[in-house]
Amino acid sequence: MLKWVKNHRWQVVVVILWMLFLLGINRYMAAHNLTFTGFLEELSDIFSQWYGPLIYIAIYFLRPVVFFPASLLTILAGSIWGLGLGFVFSLIAGTLSSILPYVLGRWFAVAEDATLQPWITHFTGMIRTHPFQAVLIIRLLYLPYDTATFVMGILRVSFVPFILATGIGNIIGTLSFVGIGASLEGNITDGGVSLNPVVLIFSFLLLIVSIGITRYLRSAVDV
Repeated sequence: MLKWVKNHRWQVVVVILWMLFLLGINRYMAAHNLTFTGFLEELSDIFSQWYGPLIYIAIYFLRPVVFFPASLLTILAGSIWGLGLGFVFSLIAGTLSSILPYVLGRWFAVAEDATLQPWITHFTGMIRTHPFQAVLIIRLLYLPYDTATFVMGILRVSFVPFILATGIGNIIGTLSFVGIGASLEGNITDGGVSLNPVVLIFSFLLLIVSIGITRYLRSAVDV
């Protein structure tokens, strides 16, 4: 049992963090006599305040620790702030969230041969000579986001080209998912939700473009 825990320590840590997070929500709801719908309404009110974007960015920044899906947080930004501000806040938050796994990768860096993922061998040469282009391609390929970021840290990619390429590489995906959230109009907590077809079609067109770019790059670099 102890050996299994040692071999899966990060998974155990994540499960514990999730349990503490859910327990905290449950205790808060009980203390304030809230239903889940009431809790969502309070959460929406908090994000609507002037400090709401700061809280959102902080939550997004910590997302890699508990492996919370970035797509859900990105859609949430669109539903709260709309397409314009939702895109700005989500792009900033998503780009900053890459800093944590990047720093952890640099911190825990060990022998490269023992830690590199197989797919990264396609990019090691380019990463060392053209780090900006390499990181941008990796982002556009939609390889496992946090894993790729962690590997960038292990390879000690320079921070400036890393963060710039990450931000640019996030643009299309962020805009498409924010658009999905922005297409949901009305109050989701009382069931009065409708879809804005124009924004939704725009989002799906961006997704199609994104998939097309990814397929082209995958064939070009043979990943």
